Amino acid sequence: MSHYKNQEFDFINRTRTIIEQYDKLELSKSERFEVTLLLNCLVGLLILPQQNWFDTLPIDLVSQKEWGINPNHISTIKTGETKNVKDVARHLRNSVSHYRFKAFENKSNDISSIKFEDYDPSNNKTFEAIIPISSIRQFTTKLTNTFVAEMEKQK
Repeated sequence: MSHYKNQEFDFINRTRTIIEQYDKLELSKSERFEVTLLLNCLVGLLILPQQNWFDTLPIDLVSQKEWGINPNHISTIKTGETKNVKDVARHLRNSVSHYRFKAFENKSNDISSIKFEDYDPSNNKTFEAIIPISSIRQFTTKLTNTFVAEMEKQK
């Protein structure tokens, strides 16, 4: 038995493929769970590579154009932090791993946005953001591409 050397790389690459493939499926509205799939993929991307790849995330400020997240989506961030990719990704990771997120529906009963919250050990809020689903999708795609590019450099 040998060690699977490309485990993280393949996980991240396959996560990207899963998201892309889902759009091609022909499902009725009652069978479509794209938000659930998107959140599951986001959980995997934020939690599994965190130990080895989070330090490679940029400290550039998030932007709607580049990362899908408008800084205005973030209403609270810990004092001393900025709305940069690395800090936002860490807070999103904490939010989803501690199940501190809530879905919001639009008038058509479709999930339109997710509210993410993070707290410190004293239960003080350190992060709050309400992010539209399309923005989460763009962030997830960009995060995946960033991790893959970093891994490619280190091969």
